[in-house]
Amino acid sequence: MEQRPQTSLQAATSFWDTPGGIQEQRANQCWLTKPYVRQYVIETIGSGRLLWPVEWLKSLYPTRFGRGLSIGCGSGALERSLMTLDVCERVDAFDGAVGSLDDARQQAAAHGWSERLRYFAADFNTIALPRDTYDIVFFNQSLHHVARLEYLLREVHRALKPDGLLYADEYVGPSRHQWTPDRLTIHQIIYGFLPPEWRYYDRVPAPIEYDDPSEAIRSSEILPQMSVGFDIVQRRDYGGTLLSILIPIINWSVAPEEFQRNLIIAEREWLLAGGESYMTVVVARPKRGIAGMLANVRYLSRSRP
Repeated sequence: MEQRPQTSLQAATSFWDTPGGIQEQRANQCWLTKPYVRQYVIETIGSGRLLWPVEWLKSLYPTRFGRGLSIGCGSGALERSLMTLDVCERVDAFDGAVGSLDDARQQAAAHGWSERLRYFAADFNTIALPRDTYDIVFFNQSLHHVARLEYLLREVHRALKPDGLLYADEYVGPSRHQWTPDRLTIHQIIYGFLPPEWRYYDRVPAPIEYDDPSEAIRSSEILPQMSVGFDIVQRRDYGGTLLSILIPIINWSVAPEEFQRNLIIAEREWLLAGGESYMTVVVARPKRGIAGMLANVRYLSRSRP
């Protein structure tokens, strides 16, 4: 029998649910796992204090939120942080990757949080959220996997209580179809200076995850689309413009860890010169009144089927 081709959702969930698959290899190469890079990120977000994104949120809003929603929860790392830091009383969370959800449930149970963390399977692009229900909605590196941004942001806008908040820790750099050789010119110059034994490739490859068609599908549109229905009240950019691309393609079993410092200096100089930050963490409030009504109409009129 001829096998049907996978849909984008099926391909993406297959990618994330494959045990020991390429996604675990990529996680091991993630730029944020490097010690000097993590120090750079937490100092940048904390403006001198050492704060990871969720810790930064807690410092801004120390009072516990009632009910939260985590969109694209994966295996539940964010929700466990929310419980540990006492950010929310309870959290609903969903993802399309069923295997990851099973892991999230097991870990929640192991920590005694099964009553406070509720996991369910759903598609970013078709979910219907309950109205006026949540005190805060979280995106943790998940919004850049959403094709129907307008649809989902409208659902979030309507699901938040009048004084609710949207929190997003996201990649907002070029979308997957926007990577041209020109965008990688500086990266290639730096990479070309490295000793051959430090490099996995001769040239910097476009940072596109071909095995996950949802990766960065409309990432460059996230902030513009968010601004339609939300006012950003807090924001911390934390780079990744050089680091997220070069760190994973350097052979760190040969290159000295200290070289991370050189890359961090180069990224800081690029950002100070006006370069775009690919990573940001924001807190936003939904627009209300006439502005909110118009935002909903605009989202609805531009929502793609």
